[in-house]
Amino acid sequence: MQQKLPERFSMTTLEKNLAALMPVNEDLVRRICLPVDGTHIHFLQGGEARYQRHRTLLPFVVGKEDFLSTLGDANIGENIFLFGIGLGEQLDYLLEHFKEAGITVWDRDPWLVRLVLMQRDYSQYIGSGQLQLHMCADLFGMLDTVKSASVICHPFLRSVYENEYKLVEDGVGKKRAIICSGDLFVDDVGKILRGFGYSLYTLEIKKLALEEIETAIQRFDPNMIIAINYTNGLAEMCHSQGVDLICWEVDPAADRLKPCNAPTDRAFIFTYRKANVRAFIQAGFKNVEYLPLASNIEKRFPAELSLKEKESYGSSLSFVGSSMIEQAKSFRDIFLSHYKAYCGGSPNAVEEGNRLLEEILSVQRQDLSTYRIPDLLSQYFSDFISYLFNLPGAHNPFMLVGEIAAAEKRINYIASLGRLGLNVWGDQGWRITEQYGVKYMGSAGHTYEINKIYSASLVNVDINRLYQADIVTMRVFDIMACGGFVLAEYSRDLDELFEIGKEVEAYHTLDELLSKASYYLDHRGEALEIAERGREAVRNNHTIEKRVKYMLSVAMNNQ
Repeated sequence: MQQKLPERFSMTTLEKNLAALMPVNEDLVRRICLPVDGTHIHFLQGGEARYQRHRTLLPFVVGKEDFLSTLGDANIGENIFLFGIGLGEQLDYLLEHFKEAGITVWDRDPWLVRLVLMQRDYSQYIGSGQLQLHMCADLFGMLDTVKSASVICHPFLRSVYENEYKLVEDGVGKKRAIICSGDLFVDDVGKILRGFGYSLYTLEIKKLALEEIETAIQRFDPNMIIAINYTNGLAEMCHSQGVDLICWEVDPAADRLKPCNAPTDRAFIFTYRKANVRAFIQAGFKNVEYLPLASNIEKRFPAELSLKEKESYGSSLSFVGSSMIEQAKSFRDIFLSHYKAYCGGSPNAVEEGNRLLEEILSVQRQDLSTYRIPDLLSQYFSDFISYLFNLPGAHNPFMLVGEIAAAEKRINYIASLGRLGLNVWGDQGWRITEQYGVKYMGSAGHTYEINKIYSASLVNVDINRLYQADIVTMRVFDIMACGGFVLAEYSRDLDELFEIGKEVEAYHTLDELLSKASYYLDHRGEALEIAERGREAVRNNHTIEKRVKYMLSVAMNNQ
């Protein structure tokens, strides 16, 4: 992955460091030079770095006070193991102040290793043997030697590399699993697996070269690979390495599911949406079943709020989530860029495509409770749709336009609720609804702040994406786990999982949403009783721990 870097990063410096490293560890030099995605590291105009974790950009700099606090009991003459190289701030300090110590550095991220080697000349330290560099799967062969060293952790990466730090602390057990990196859900599943006694290693399957991925699998020798959401090619890779795959699909995917070109006897797919079961089977997967979402009740629970917190988070009516506006704009651009290519680069293609797209969306806007995009796209763009489905690497056009329509539905519903005094948490896109009486509250933290919102709101609204109104969203489970009352969009799955009217309340149309929201704002006692029964239902039947246990049992029973 290439990107414009600040001037302090030099290819000449990198080459000098690699030349010094070549006689010491030729294999590492080769692996450092493999392709790698570095889009998670962002540099601001002044050169300051940001680390993208999940969907949030976080400051990525270690100040002097920060790394002094990480030194612990390290002595000048002792061997030091630096866990996480970051951007080299701690390493530079250690080399300057611990000149008699042997320093071993490991990082899970080849891009960070490469950036550090581009930033400063370490050839003297590498050549003398004082500095030893390692990355990724090298960790497994270092665990015994780490025991005799002073371990110093990068203050930020320590939590990012939680699974790997547990390997440093506890070693590798008999039960081993690789978990593919991803969004917040991955952390929840990883913690549960560690609680089940699994040693875990995190694999960046979308950022690393295939060779680096295969090296990690071969060295760690896992019992299984766990993935949240499926990535095309993952089943083939697991088959080639002779390891079981357990995948829990929890999000809609913009990429088309490609046919699997390998036996799938050891691949187990669980999907949050019944409609997706058929798609996986048609793609060649043998073991596929529906598994609804759930809540992590160790993270989602009723919050006790102070008077000041009640003023900040208390709400009669609330919604927490993305406006989807920026995503819709991005998907529109992707759709139109594909259409322009289909039209041979015609200068009028974007205008024509946008006009047809607006005609489709105008028809869909007439009824936001019924999803019509696939039929409309096939009617207006039939040849273009066929072109896209035969184009390698192209996005799913139904998903692209479906997200645009879903954003419009969400904005429309939220704006309509403004008359009832709705508070909304999420991105800046929600400001467009303030003119309708909606109060924008800012972003909501994904740790415990969101618990306070769910607990302190009398009526929590859930709005499904237009193209998947048939599912029960994660939001529903989380609100209920926090003891909040939820007014959710009706689906058969919701009716199967909960008693509507007793554990959860539901609406079919926008008019019914407005009517029921108004009713429960006036009947608070009923809402509280439903919320309490809903919380018990989630705790008893719909926890992530129960879902993980089930997936493991299915895979093990089929071995």
